[in-house]
Amino acid sequence: MRELMDLELAKQRHEELLREAERNRLVKALRAARKRHAGRRSVLVWEIRRIAGRLLKLLRFLK
Repeated sequence: MRELMDLELAKQRHEELLREAERNRLVKALRAARKRHAGRRSVLVWEIRRIAGRLLKLLRFLK
């Protein structure tokens, strides 16, 4: 009887570890997605500032 309970506890622990591993994978994927979006945003801001700077330079030249 005790062996049966030990086996049941081992199964529960295994399932618990699998759920924890899946949760950790999801958290890691979410963090990676956020970093990718933040990187794209910073590139977009940099490009807009670069273009704005060139336009201002052109406008100063035309005066």
